[in-house]
Amino acid sequence: MTMRAFGNRKRRNGGRWLLAGLLMATTAIVMIPKAEAQDAGLTLWDWSFAGISGDGRTFAANSAISAHIANINGDEFQLPNPIGTMMEAHAINRSGTVVVGQAFGGPSIRAFRFVGDTSGGVTTDLGTLTPLVGSALSRAYGVSDSGERVVGDAAWQGNQRGFVWIEGATGGVAGNEQMYALDGLSGGYGLTGALGISGDGAYAVGWSDGAGFSRQAARWDLGGIESGGAASVENLGSLTGMVGYSFARSASGDGSVVVGESEDVDGRTRAFRWREGATDGVSGNVEMLDLGDLGGQSATAEAVSRDGRWVVGQSRNEDSYVHAFRWSEEAGMESVAAWLDRHGVSTAGYVLQSAKGISDDGNVAVGHMYGDSEVSNGYLARGESSSGGGLMNIDEYHQTLYAAAGIANTGEFLTWLPMNGAHHRPLLLTPDLTGDMCAWATGDFARHGASATGLALAEMGACTDLAGGNVRIGGAVGTTGSWQDLALGGSARMQGQYVLSEMDWQPDGTPLLLLSLTGMIGNYKANIDRAYSNGGATAMSSGETTAFGGVVRLRADWLEAAVIGNTSINPYASLGFGGLHVNGYTETGGPFPAVFSAQTTGNADIRLGVTAVTEFSTQTKLSTTLEVAHRAGTAAAAAGNVVGLFDFSMGGGTYSQTWARVGAELDHAISDNLSMSTSLHLASNGRDPSFAASAGIKGAF
Repeated sequence: MTMRAFGNRKRRNGGRWLLAGLLMATTAIVMIPKAEAQDAGLTLWDWSFAGISGDGRTFAANSAISAHIANINGDEFQLPNPIGTMMEAHAINRSGTVVVGQAFGGPSIRAFRFVGDTSGGVTTDLGTLTPLVGSALSRAYGVSDSGERVVGDAAWQGNQRGFVWIEGATGGVAGNEQMYALDGLSGGYGLTGALGISGDGAYAVGWSDGAGFSRQAARWDLGGIESGGAASVENLGSLTGMVGYSFARSASGDGSVVVGESEDVDGRTRAFRWREGATDGVSGNVEMLDLGDLGGQSATAEAVSRDGRWVVGQSRNEDSYVHAFRWSEEAGMESVAAWLDRHGVSTAGYVLQSAKGISDDGNVAVGHMYGDSEVSNGYLARGESSSGGGLMNIDEYHQTLYAAAGIANTGEFLTWLPMNGAHHRPLLLTPDLTGDMCAWATGDFARHGASATGLALAEMGACTDLAGGNVRIGGAVGTTGSWQDLALGGSARMQGQYVLSEMDWQPDGTPLLLLSLTGMIGNYKANIDRAYSNGGATAMSSGETTAFGGVVRLRADWLEAAVIGNTSINPYASLGFGGLHVNGYTETGGPFPAVFSAQTTGNADIRLGVTAVTEFSTQTKLSTTLEVAHRAGTAAAAAGNVVGLFDFSMGGGTYSQTWARVGAELDHAISDNLSMSTSLHLASNGRDPSFAASAGIKGAF
């Protein structure tokens, strides 16, 4: 069965789509129960898309002159052209390992079959039905679930004939034994074309000419073709009887139900459903049923469920506007909007223009819709379910999934906040007061601009000097939290506690060297309210989870490497390692709640910097810092499933970022055993907060 994809496009824009929009939309190929999709932050490829694998992970697509295979991770591979420089993909099989289409080489056009994945593969020229005719051409349009059977058409010297190509076959046409011709109906010129194939590969569907007509829906039984028999062709007729214009577009899983379009006795284009053995069809063709319309003069069927019970497509309404329809034996044809309205879902503000796929149980339809902006988005419409009916803007919905899973980024920010906030310098470099024991209290406030995340902590700690003052050890406990507003009124909040320990050492005989080792561990709780559009309304699905993380950092300072007047120059370097584990959780509420899988991230942080310390008086000094930081690690991911619909997997992989940070800190000794400090840090785009402010008080005794 040919699996066709859809995604974002500008209405009336000629079918040029962006990869990100498609990846959102392709989760809705619900003829398969599970699919995955990537976030819109992926590389945007200006491609038109030909199809999607059954699990939604792999895509066939076309650029201006080449065909590609791509996956949800952003990997892509340009298919090798077996005859020239231009290619066009038309379909991909259920497992995402076979792509079919047509290749161009000079005046030649050849059907091709690519076998492989995004790391590479082999493209085979399927040849033609007339290998000895140099000007012959061929095109492939459909592929079976297994990828072993390909259908299309071939043309030569004014002739056109459908074909089925069967891997490993030996009984095909002379010179191309894997390709078999699909004969036409009697009385015509033998012109045929195959547009689709049943999932099991047993039937091809398309059109044939015949006595008194130029194009009529046809079905070919491929069962005995390999054993030497021809594929028997069956005239599916039309809505005017057994003669008239029609063609078949799609078949059920076993080929017993076929859908397409046909002209009726009034010359109108109508959607049809042909069912083997049926008796409820039109007069003169009782197996073919006119599916009706939405009040206008035309309709066309796009897809049929695997068991053939439900059909979706488009129809014009009484105002001649095109709307998506869903047809069932019980309810007949109704607009998808009306079907949703029966299940309590408003579609206000949207026009559901097309329907391209239908689930096995008929309860989920997918297609395109547009709003006032006239930008077309993929939708997923669901009728009755335990979560209620719903209308999902697929592009937007997947962005909310990824944003919610970004709690892993927030957890990383929180684990590093004490290290580069309250403890951005070793304890031995805090104001020198009288006494060999100390206590402090610090508060930090920060904001990470790129993610619009606010961060804060409050900490209390104590320290003591050992080894004659060459060693200082300290410990602290703190509470920390974050807040982030998500789209459409959603939010993510995280709060937790941590413990921190530090040991500083200034070796004897090396007064200019200071080594420090700092570590922290924290436990956090996150609450996520994920908002998304539900037709004309906004829905909310909520969940909560816990996380555990920590950081360890080794730092070396070269004290007073240079002294200029009352200012000392102090270079430093640090190396840190962090990790975070976020537990999985299940959302509640809303029509499309999701289950998020656990994720574990890790990162390494390297910093080189210099601090200039200027003493204004014995009580007051100003420290200004410039540092370059680099962090690499595991990127946040969103993986799981939307309950009862599809799996998703986006993000993940690794990241590597380098940024600069500047800071200023003012220390003032109130007395011999009490001081206050305040600091401000600014950072370029990276993993540190864009803005961070800190204030603290320290006492010695």
